[in-house]
Amino acid sequence: MKIVNTCAVALMTFALVGCDESPLEQQADSIRDQTQQQADQVRDASQANAEHTRDATQDAADNLRDRADNAVDSVEGKADRIEVIGENSADQKETLGENKADAIEESGEAKADALEERDE
Repeated sequence: MKIVNTCAVALMTFALVGCDESPLEQQADSIRDQTQQQADQVRDASQANAEHTRDATQDAADNLRDRADNAVDSVEGKADRIEVIGENSADQKETLGENKADAIEESGEAKADALEERDE
């Protein structure tokens, strides 16, 4: 696009000035055109390089975010498993304690009943 614009400007310059240019003026115009084309090529290349850098760094950032999300999911899974293990252990302890308390109550009731039977 820039090259087309440059060529259009060059053609308009030739049309306005005419063919009465001296060889030095023609050489100067040629140098201007060449340097303009080179400058346009440098701009295009640097813009493409910058866009490539942006894309690459965005991809790297997205990959890092994905890995972090996966790590969080993994850690949350481990935490969930720990909670389940802890809950099961607590339930077992609670059941054992209830059974022991029930056994003590039953033993005490039996002893109390036995004493009451003696007293009668």
